[in-house]
Amino acid sequence: MKPFKTVVLLALTLTSFTALANDTSTLKKSLKPWQPVEVSKSGDTLTVVLNENQITSDVYETVISSGACMDIWTKDVPKKYLQTVKELRILNKHKAQGYVLEKPLNTCNEMGKEQPERAKVIMLANTHLF
Repeated sequence: MKPFKTVVLLALTLTSFTALANDTSTLKKSLKPWQPVEVSKSGDTLTVVLNENQITSDVYETVISSGACMDIWTKDVPKKYLQTVKELRILNKHKAQGYVLEKPLNTCNEMGKEQPERAKVIMLANTHLF
């Protein structure tokens, strides 16, 4: 019985690292046009650092709607993409300023069902400053 528990524990550990790699690598690919300096995951928070002195609301909106959410809407991401992520941080290069999208998978799915203006309202309703 002990070898079975060891195998199960190893499989679960490997699966969690694979999920971590999938979220970060998939998001890095989605955000390639913005050339992120860093995409990292810590716990249930995914952090994107852009090579900008300041993250404006326009930059944030574009990164979310044309980057992070777009592949969810077109179903070009793995099935479990962002399921364990509670916060998606979009930060400046100093990691001192930016915006945080709460429940990114749910928020993106809600946005995808709406017209652009209503989608922006949904995004902003689920956003807070970093």
